[in-house]
Amino acid sequence: MSPPDQVSGRDAALAYRPGKERLLPVRSRWLAAAIFVLLVVVLGATLWLVHNYEQSEKQEALQQASLVAAATIRARLGETELALRGLASDLRSGDDARFTAVATELLANNPALLRVELRFGSDLLAAVDAPQPRPRLGPARRAGLAFDTQIALAASRGADRFAYSRPYAVEIPGELPFAVTELAVPVERERRGTLLAIYSLARMLEYFAPTAFLAANEVTLGEVDGTTLARPVSGMPGAGVYRTTVPLELAGGRSIWLRADSRTKEPKLIPNVLAGMLVAAIVGMGIIGGLLGRDMRLRARAERALREQYAFRTAMEDSLVTGLRARDGDGVITYVNPAFCKMTGYRAEELVGRGPPLPYWSSETADVPGQGQSRIREQGDQQQGFETVFRRRDGEQFPVLIFDSPLIDANGEQAGWMDSIFDISEQKRIEELSRRQQEKLHQNARMALLGEVSSSLSHELNQPLAAISGYATACRNLLANGKQTDLDVALSRIYSQSERAGQVIRSVNDFVRSRKLDRAAIDLSDLMRALEPLIELQARELGVRLAWRADPGAVVMADRTMLEQVILNLTRNAIESMESTPPESRLLEIEISLQDAGDGPMVEIAVLDRGTGVSVEASKHLFSAFFSTKEQGLGIGLSLCRSVVEQHGGQLRYREREDGGARFSATIAAIGSETS
Repeated sequence: MSPPDQVSGRDAALAYRPGKERLLPVRSRWLAAAIFVLLVVVLGATLWLVHNYEQSEKQEALQQASLVAAATIRARLGETELALRGLASDLRSGDDARFTAVATELLANNPALLRVELRFGSDLLAAVDAPQPRPRLGPARRAGLAFDTQIALAASRGADRFAYSRPYAVEIPGELPFAVTELAVPVERERRGTLLAIYSLARMLEYFAPTAFLAANEVTLGEVDGTTLARPVSGMPGAGVYRTTVPLELAGGRSIWLRADSRTKEPKLIPNVLAGMLVAAIVGMGIIGGLLGRDMRLRARAERALREQYAFRTAMEDSLVTGLRARDGDGVITYVNPAFCKMTGYRAEELVGRGPPLPYWSSETADVPGQGQSRIREQGDQQQGFETVFRRRDGEQFPVLIFDSPLIDANGEQAGWMDSIFDISEQKRIEELSRRQQEKLHQNARMALLGEVSSSLSHELNQPLAAISGYATACRNLLANGKQTDLDVALSRIYSQSERAGQVIRSVNDFVRSRKLDRAAIDLSDLMRALEPLIELQARELGVRLAWRADPGAVVMADRTMLEQVILNLTRNAIESMESTPPESRLLEIEISLQDAGDGPMVEIAVLDRGTGVSVEASKHLFSAFFSTKEQGLGIGLSLCRSVVEQHGGQLRYREREDGGARFSATIAAIGSETS
């Protein structure tokens, strides 16, 4: 209600009611009391929460420090395990002299180690004790191995891995009893051996755990049932307020427990100064709240106008099929529209605020802000769009066309870039389909032409070859009773080559018609002797020297004619590739070797040249039909060779030679030397 000096006339009459002047002070007192109680409750709750928070924070800090200490101890143990693994490797190779040197170095650098032993079975072969003032375990070990040690030895040898023994107490005359654990490392030799490294648990704590951790806490090592195994020599007892237990994992599934009792006492209550500061803060917040109330009415009107504008803009953006994306100068996304989210499969919340690398980038491309504008400046054209590849959420990659333009803020300065993005997957798919159809039509035309040529060639060659075969047979019959042996040899070769030419034509026809191959056992040494004159005839034209070798027993089950064609085709390609090679380096090598594969013996036929080789790009399509690196080549030779080798259950491979040239190799299953 307004003050009395501001109320007059009818307003004052209406404002006055009997007892009202007493009602307002009573309500004010109740309101003040409620506020006071509320402040007291808030202050008490705050102090209680701060107290509990400090307790939980110190408990968590102790837990974290204990985990770090356990990890530190485990890391130091791991260093010794690694050194013993290396020593075991040296001993496995018979280097027994390394044991004493490595063991002495380990004991000098590891204060927790008491002794390192080399045993074969239960027999002690060699041992090195730690230097003074560490306890000497030599007398205690003469009584025999402890039961827990024998279990660790058996576990290490049986599983061929590290194994720690269960901790046990050792009593030495003149020394206090102390707990040890033993690390067993297997050594494979003519008989199974083991390296044993004996750790003192107390010294492990004292020298491996962080010094600050030991100074701030009472630290012990114990069993899972609560039994204490070891504690540092020095140290004050813990306060009993903050305690924690963490496992210390050892190799072989063994673990002991690291217990820490902090020496920090329970925190005291926060001083009353905080309560006064809290009251002042609450009053200040009330004043600020009143001022904010006035501003809220002004903001409500402005927000209403903004909501209307935002709804209008959102309706326009949702109707677009073009993806919109805004980024600042550093490439951080500040805005995306629904069409862009649908295009990439990511929600707006997952993209806004993200910077490079962005989740929709592919492995090959990454669009940089202003990339389109940079290309305009470099190329001098007005085409703002540029193509790149994006990746959807499910991993599918798709091409996009991006148009970018500067994004200007309210001050007229460039704040980033606005991109318009079009998914051109369908356009690219149609273009690729058209290209493939054109290639397929072209290949079909070439295949039809090749079929016509081969059919015509087969028809034209069969008759003269048959005539040659007939004449050669007649000559041999006429000379059967004569003594002109040289002429008989020449006519025999004419006969064999004419038969071979006819067989080539029949084999090609059978191969094209997918008929069954005529397989037989073939000794590749005999095959190479028969092909050597033909290969040398080809090589002599370019001055290429021939060198070949074949392992004894290289016998395969194959179609002889088709296998001959594979070798002749590969050697012809190799000879032609050395046309530009210096004459003294023109060497054609053929290696036929037996190899032991997982599925049985294999025969590899390798043709090596010192030619120009094959480019990286051409090697990707080397065995594709109608692909050729020769100007006049049809592109079917290597493809046909690969088909022949694969029909025999083998593989045809290409590899570049380190000293220049190419290496083509065909592998076919061997049938064993006993069949040769």
